[in-house]
Amino acid sequence: MDSDAQGKLGRVLIADLELAEAARHLAGEFAALELVYPQEPAAVPALPVEDYLGVVTQAAVIDQGFFDAARNLRVVLKLGRNYANIDVAAARQRGLILACSPRKGPNCVAELATTLILALSKDLLISHRSVADGAYRLRGLQPEPTAQWKMAFHWMGNERVNEINRKVLGIVGMGEIGCELARRASVLGMRVVYYKRSPLSPELERQFSAEYRPLEALLAESDYVCLAVPHTPETERMLGAEQLAQMRPTAYLVNICRGGVVDEAALVEVLQRRKIAGAGLDVFTLEPLQAESPLCSLDNVILTPHIGGGTGSNHELELREGLQEMQSILSGRHPQVDLSQPVLL
Repeated sequence: MDSDAQGKLGRVLIADLELAEAARHLAGEFAALELVYPQEPAAVPALPVEDYLGVVTQAAVIDQGFFDAARNLRVVLKLGRNYANIDVAAARQRGLILACSPRKGPNCVAELATTLILALSKDLLISHRSVADGAYRLRGLQPEPTAQWKMAFHWMGNERVNEINRKVLGIVGMGEIGCELARRASVLGMRVVYYKRSPLSPELERQFSAEYRPLEALLAESDYVCLAVPHTPETERMLGAEQLAQMRPTAYLVNICRGGVVDEAALVEVLQRRKIAGAGLDVFTLEPLQAESPLCSLDNVILTPHIGGGTGSNHELELREGLQEMQSILSGRHPQVDLSQPVLL
């Protein structure tokens, strides 16, 4: 190839139109790669692909037809861990390197969801307040020196402290955030069930140790329900009074997507009446959350000011990390996350 003669590793297609602007900005940072990206929606399938050594995709479909045309392709890189948009069987049959570059945004949100689950399981806010306020005095206790086998274990007797090991996490929405959360929950010993309109492939279910459930069954089975769906007309108030009533009285709701996905008034009512154990909420119908909101006076709720995005992310940041991985692989290094082999039982 001419590009090889010029010292480049080769041509790399950025397949998603929404990543084109980021690719344009990053082209100067990756002189070893000849980046090609669509200029308009219709340009994606029209681009000549026979000379590409690599393709980067976030949501663009990479199928058998693409592989048939891309005769020199060596690497398929997915931005994110959910590779449902790639015909992995065809990629593996060709002997291609199939890898992924986890995205910062979904990782940040999944971290917060995990934090809220853990905090709720330890009744963290009440535990902190009882210590900081010296509430032991209300129980007639006196501070005494501790030793290895002498301590005031559970001195406030919190009734809502429990372990998450072997508990069931129900994830509503299994996109990138849901998949990242499922990975973390599995490591913590939780059993993961999920709901989405189109179930994952059996391989992806094995990849994320998750089992599909209809929404009603998920709500009835889960000890923790986490909402991770986009806010669309179809998901507007998808959890209303009827759905909340299907949750266990010992269950917790975690919302890290958008406030409008939940009927907030119905949620306040079930929390006030202890129809569910509690909630961890990073998002609200109105933001900032009004100071007079009933949510602010509840002791079974943990509220955060929409911090799920962490320090922030954008297409350019995530694509830069993906292109660094692509450049590394084309230079002969092993992928950091190698998907070239199927996930077996």
